[in-house]
Amino acid sequence: MTTLSLDSVTHSLGVSYERMVEMADEGIWALDHMARIQFVNPRLASMLGYSQAELCGHSAMEFLDSRESRALAHITLTNRKRENDEHQELRFCHKDGRLLLVKVGSTPLFDKGGNYTGSLGVLTDMTRRAQMETREAARARALYLIATGAELHAVLDAIVLGVEAQHPQTLCSILLLDDSGDHVLLGSAPHLPDFYNQAIHGALIGPRAGSCGTAAYTGKRVIVENIHTDPLWDDYRPLAQQAGLGACWSEPIRSSSGKVLGTFAIYHRSPHRPDDEHIETIAASASLAAIAIERSLDRQCLLELNADLEKQVRLRTLELNREKERAEAASRAKSDFVSNISHEIRTPMHSIQGLLELVGNTSLTLDQRDYLGKMDHAVQHLLGIINNVLDFSRIETGKFQLDRQHYSLRSVLNNVESQLANSASSKGLRLLFMVAEEVPDNLYGDPLRLGQVLINYIGNAIKFSERGEIKVSARLISRDGRTCKLRFLVRDHGIGISQDVQKKLFQPFEQADGSTTREYGGTGLGLAICRKIVEETGGQVGVESEPGKGSEFWFTTRMGVTNGRAVVQSDVLEDEEAQRLQGRRILLVEDNEVNQMVAKELLSRAGVEVEVAANGKQALQVLEHDRFDAVLMDVQMPIMDGYEATRLIREDPELHDAVVIAMTANAGREDKQAAFSAGVDDFVSKPIRALRLYQALLKNMKT
Repeated sequence: MTTLSLDSVTHSLGVSYERMVEMADEGIWALDHMARIQFVNPRLASMLGYSQAELCGHSAMEFLDSRESRALAHITLTNRKRENDEHQELRFCHKDGRLLLVKVGSTPLFDKGGNYTGSLGVLTDMTRRAQMETREAARARALYLIATGAELHAVLDAIVLGVEAQHPQTLCSILLLDDSGDHVLLGSAPHLPDFYNQAIHGALIGPRAGSCGTAAYTGKRVIVENIHTDPLWDDYRPLAQQAGLGACWSEPIRSSSGKVLGTFAIYHRSPHRPDDEHIETIAASASLAAIAIERSLDRQCLLELNADLEKQVRLRTLELNREKERAEAASRAKSDFVSNISHEIRTPMHSIQGLLELVGNTSLTLDQRDYLGKMDHAVQHLLGIINNVLDFSRIETGKFQLDRQHYSLRSVLNNVESQLANSASSKGLRLLFMVAEEVPDNLYGDPLRLGQVLINYIGNAIKFSERGEIKVSARLISRDGRTCKLRFLVRDHGIGISQDVQKKLFQPFEQADGSTTREYGGTGLGLAICRKIVEETGGQVGVESEPGKGSEFWFTTRMGVTNGRAVVQSDVLEDEEAQRLQGRRILLVEDNEVNQMVAKELLSRAGVEVEVAANGKQALQVLEHDRFDAVLMDVQMPIMDGYEATRLIREDPELHDAVVIAMTANAGREDKQAAFSAGVDDFVSKPIRALRLYQALLKNMKT
């Protein structure tokens, strides 16, 4: 086998070799063993658009399309191991950004010791041949579609895609004139942005209507090399810039009789001047498109159908938008109505609860205390229904959110048990809570919503059971660092549920059946809300039951795990907290007279001096000449609400540091965020409980 070295070749050929290389019609390069360019002839430099100096010293990989670099690297590695020639077609990048298809013939070079020193390559530009092959294939494809009666849009797409394949750095479009001959309609532009196509569709042609609109208007070829500066694009320049277009050359599409049918256009991303090949391409493509349009069945009918369809689409779109707006308005109105009516109902209910609490602190007979307990139970039941309706409304409008905080799981379970113990014992039922030892107590999540799900599950178990016991268990499924997955189960010995009913229990407004509804009551929203709460935590809900054998309702939930001790509500007696408030002065801002009376009584019982304002405006007037340790601010009031009053307090240099505690029946996350955004220091939910009120005041007031 004969091996070559660059030194031996140049020495043997001498000057004749150098002349041959300089005059060669093919590109020639010499690469070192690292594929760095050591020499290029003028033909190769011209082929790539660089000077010889710009190429030498650089890696050959730099001038290849990224997809082809591996192929050249493969040739280099192969040459090091073998002594035979290698031939490969690779894509090179011209200096102006064009891609060139180049056939590379490579001969390895070795020194006298047989060590690989580089390669000598002959490079032939195959781009023109490849483009011609692509163009002929695309033309043949389009003619085949025309001959076989394909839909017009399919033929036009084939023409456009064929040109884009022939010139990969271009985008193409075909526009058709409408019946009036005054507007262009989109025929094909598969790779132009949708917003651009939508804007051009139906555009008016004219002497300054971009490249295509002008070509259609004048019937002449329009070459715009720079969209950014050409006056023909003044009206469409922002649209073109948004679409990233820099140049556009457009050719009229003419029928055999010379009538303009539309335009064919080639776009470039940056300003660009067409060469002879581009001119030939757009002319040939326009002619092919003309054949397709003329051969289409009843072009006039198709255009009329297109116009009619466009009109129907516009009308239907307009109607759909109107229906959507009406639906959204109705949804907002319903949400506002539910929120407002819930507030209007809960306000007197909270007043009743406050009065019941005050009456409960007086001397009562056993019968009176029993009546009072039944009244409180009825109020709680009604509030539960109202809260379910409000929660469901929030779910429907996408406003349902969890309020995450640190809490004690055992504290939540104790609170649930205290709320339901009387209901269970009144029916002779035992309520048992079992928490596995491995279940962490200090968690991070929404304790109120967790309690809501448990109360709903256990409340249903009590409602549908007449004997036995109700077991509530919690166990750990998995734990991963600071998160854990828990499973809660509520088991009863109640009436049980059939398989058919189980499938729809967690859907809104679904209950066991009509007779169950009449006997046991309920809105059918509780379990649907439970499912939403649990799914928000990344968990699932389920039930296992047989008629007459009781039920097992379960849910899983993901919670954060905290290392420290959770902050739980203090167990200090109310009178001990109250003693710490003696002598303090509080401004109570509340429009409801009953709520005023309840709050005043709770505060007066703690030795607090109370002054009352009926709305935010009155509160500001009082604060102009008097100071208080804290302001208890209702949120919804006439004349000026609590949010506006709080904002004005924060803007006043003399009042900005006043302690403001919001009071509201709306205790959702968005309500709290609105209150805190207005500048309140803390938040107390109605109905106001004495202990919670005392603790909020002590926490925020200055000592």
